[in-house]
Amino acid sequence: MPGPSGKLPPRERTAAVARVRRAVATGADRRGVIAPGERVLIACSGGPDSSALLDALARLASPRGWRLCVAHVDHGLRPGSAIEAEAVSRLAADRRLDFRALSVRVSGGASLQDRARIARHAALRAEAARVGADVIALGHTADDQAETVLMRALSGASPAGLPAMAERERGLVRPLLRVWREATVAYCAALGIEPLDDPSNADPRFLRSRVRHEVIPALEAVFPGARRRLVVLAERQRRLLEATAMPPGPGVEIVDPW
Repeated sequence: MPGPSGKLPPRERTAAVARVRRAVATGADRRGVIAPGERVLIACSGGPDSSALLDALARLASPRGWRLCVAHVDHGLRPGSAIEAEAVSRLAADRRLDFRALSVRVSGGASLQDRARIARHAALRAEAARVGADVIALGHTADDQAETVLMRALSGASPAGLPAMAERERGLVRPLLRVWREATVAYCAALGIEPLDDPSNADPRFLRSRVRHEVIPALEAVFPGARRRLVVLAERQRRLLEATAMPPGPGVEIVDPW
């Protein structure tokens, strides 16, 4: 928090912190990712992306009139997963934000991540309605966008499905969509935030995990800058569709990484 002089504490004046906060502020102020005065439900898993998002929104909220609250969703898929809600609760409490722990139950079997996503989004939308939130803020980054574009392209999505995720759509906002994952990790490290590690993010049973840890690195080895090119492809395709007023194609629904 700013000190008596109005200046930020030293560790908040680092380039790692400024980079993320500037990206979130620019998205809101110039592109309307979050409008002034909106009530925002922040979905936070406790990982580096959503933890960085929570802190950045909390620091930027006052001059923009944002009213923030936080929710964590426990899927009940791992022993002790409910404990993660306590870490997010502390993160919210330290920033004087209301917090709510949500629980869903997802049985094992095929398409586990898809079913977990559906249950999670239903719980978040119900909570948003309960608290009167205008939007739900998600911690997707540019890395998530690159992964999603690649999966859609290789799964046969139509050109209308290639734009993948938008910064704002259907009540969801993604203020970090132009920020790379390493920036959120650096942000947390600079501020002493200790993010949680979700082991499912590295589980090779899940398609997104294999794309993240095997396919993208292989592409980068052959085509340096492949991640960035995928993100640019999505943005260019989105602008093209907007210019021609084409409705979004059915595409492949994203599998959220948190």
